[in-house]
Order: sequence, then structure tokens, then C-alpha cells
Amino acid sequence: MNRREILRYTAYLTGAAISAPVASALLSGCKADTAMAAEAYTPKFFGEDEFGFISRVADLMIPSDGTPGALDVGVPATMDKMVAEVFGAEAQAASREGIGLLMAKMNADGFAEKSDDEALAYLQEMDEMFKNRDTDWAAKSENEQAIRDTYFEVKSSVIGSYFGSEEVATTMLAYEPVPGEYIPCGDLQELTGGKAWAI
Repeated sequence: MNRREILRYTAYLTGAAISAPVASALLSGCKADTAMAAEAYTPKFFGEDEFGFISRVADLMIPSDGTPGALDVGVPATMDKMVAEVFGAEAQAASREGIGLLMAKMNADGFAEKSDDEALAYLQEMDEMFKNRDTDWAAKSENEQAIRDTYFEVKSSVIGSYFGSEEVATTMLAYEPVPGEYIPCGDLQELTGGKAWAI
């Protein structure tokens, strides 16, 4: 899967526009790496609490369920490296502020104490609330808008980092590093065993 495809997948799955810093990071080649699994990685940008929060959200969004999950392919570490190494100072400051606001809101709602099932249901409710087209978000406070924007930025980063990982591209999708013969109307089952193409 090339980087522009990752951006399209991410925008489609999140139902929201991808921020310029996240788009820049994905296009620049910041990628997930199984060597950066959460338990073996020391964050470069986020604090321990922030990294733990991001890791839990990523794990809830893409759990390991017969296929590699977000933690298995190092998504939280990729997100941390993305902010540390690709974001400019202004985007870093906005990211830190947004994560702080999102964490405060979610923890005030008891997110940290919820079971995984309860936490997932909470994230789904939050997603629906933030995507509600009947809500006039322009009339909301700056903090409320920042919380919504940060939620979608985290979600798009999780999905983009996951699909951008080598393991997902090469084991869960049909991957061909150098495209071969052009077959415009081939049967997917016959060509790839039913898997979607990674590139």
C-alpha cells in the first residue's frame, strides 16, 4: 500500500479530514515497526501517562483478534515518533495540548476505570457524537473543538499507522513490492486468494 492509499483509507475509515501534520508524517515515511511494540519502546515525545492513554485507545480501536492488532505492529510508538520527528514546534504544541484536553475529558467520564468492553462502547458513543452533522461545532468552545479535532487526529493516526505497517501490508493484504503484469479485470480470488491489494 503506498502512502497516498493509506491517507485515503484513513480518511474513509475515520469519516474526517486528516490534519496536515498527520498527512505529512504518513507521506514522509513514518511507519509502524514491530520492534517498537509498546512494552519495548521508550516514548520520545509523549509522557508516560499520555503514551499509556494513546496505547489503550489504539488497542481498543484495533485489537489483536486472530490478526495483529495496533499494539502488535507498534502503532503507539509510531505515533510518538511521528510527533517527535516529523511535526513542527507549533504542531507539537497543539498535539500536546489536544491530548491533554482529550485525556482530561475522557478520564472525567471514567474512561481509565472502564472495562475494555465499556471503554470501547464509550469510544463508539464519542465517535457518533463527534460525527453528528446536526451539531454546530463552530458554536462550541475552543476546548470542545480541540477535543473533537484531537479525537479524530488520534483515530486517523492509529488507522494510518496500522495500515502503513510492514506486517499488515505484507501479511494481511496482497503485497507486491514491484508491480508486475497489468491485469485490469482479473478475479481477486484467483489473483490474490481473495485479499485486497496492499499497493
